[in-house]
Amino acid sequence: MTTAETIRNAGPQYLWLQKTLSESEWAVTALPQATKTLQATETAVKSTREKIRTFDQRSKNQLERLQGLKHHSVKRAWYKSTGKLDEKLEEEEKEWLRQYELVQGAKAKAEEQDKEVIEAKKIYDQCVEAKAAHEKAQKDLNELLERLFAGPTPSFPTEDEYEQSLAAARQRLDDVNILVKRQTFVANSLHRAHQCLLGALEALQSALQMNTYDMFSRGGYADWMVHSALAQARDLAARAQYLVSEVRRIEPTIPHLGDIRIEQDNLVFNVIFDNIFTDLRVRQMIQESFAKVQRATLTLQNTVLPQLQAQSQAVQARFENCQKEVRRFEQAMWNERSRIMTEIVGSGTLGTGREQSTSNRSEEPTVYEPPAPPVASDISVIDDVPNDEAPPPYSAVAR
Repeated sequence: MTTAETIRNAGPQYLWLQKTLSESEWAVTALPQATKTLQATETAVKSTREKIRTFDQRSKNQLERLQGLKHHSVKRAWYKSTGKLDEKLEEEEKEWLRQYELVQGAKAKAEEQDKEVIEAKKIYDQCVEAKAAHEKAQKDLNELLERLFAGPTPSFPTEDEYEQSLAAARQRLDDVNILVKRQTFVANSLHRAHQCLLGALEALQSALQMNTYDMFSRGGYADWMVHSALAQARDLAARAQYLVSEVRRIEPTIPHLGDIRIEQDNLVFNVIFDNIFTDLRVRQMIQESFAKVQRATLTLQNTVLPQLQAQSQAVQARFENCQKEVRRFEQAMWNERSRIMTEIVGSGTLGTGREQSTSNRSEEPTVYEPPAPPVASDISVIDDVPNDEAPPPYSAVAR
């Protein structure tokens, strides 16, 4: 069976899907407004019911005060002795009637708002149902056209050309997406390494200050604080060294930051033989470590990270261009397939036993609705996840 005959046999399904899309297209734009309307009516009725509870409580409190004046109480006796009982009763009764009217008015308003909520919910449900039908029809139509035109179609060389171009564009997009993920890992790792080096510099500065204090205090506490700060700096520098090594494993062009290992002094020796010479030796060791870490930090901050930022922007731009190219070929292929379907189905017999002219059966091509595009990793975002693993050293190069 030729491609044209296959398309002609699928004509009734194609036309039915087109009709479903046309009839349910309104829901795509109407659903957001229907959602807002439903939320607004629900919020309004909730606010009104809060007012009902407030007014009802005020009305009950006012009624209690009125009944207290009508029966034996200290207030009744006082107002009666002053000759103002009747005036006070009339005043309290008017206030109770006012609160009661507020309650009744709020209840009437709530009833009307309940009707609005029911109507808005009905419209919302209709929009949801129509949008679901629209999405299903669009998915079925995509699958139908893919099934009819998958593979070589010598009868329609233009469609074949668009299909091959789209396949090549998607492959380029996949290759660039690999580069984006790779660049994202490199950027995140180097930013974390930079933060570790800054933390190591801070710890070394703290150790240097405590060493200065130790030179004049001659106490074991200062030696312990120096040892603790050096240990913290050593751990941070080792973490930075590991991150840079992992990056260089998959990206050898990243320059080596040099030796940033931090030596650790002997705490027991320093406490037992605490004198000016041991303090000066520790001070020299801290200063040397500080110089090494500072040199590596400046290299990373002033050279590596700016170059990496430029590379990341270039890769991101390539990814966006590839996405646009894929969308353009998808649109062109969809339009060509819709034109072929309309042309063949409009001149076929569609299983009704009657010939129908192209002018009677021809319809406008269905509006193209592409699937969701792949999400590129945001290279500028630093996601500090512990125990994260590096991606493999990809050798694929985007074509």
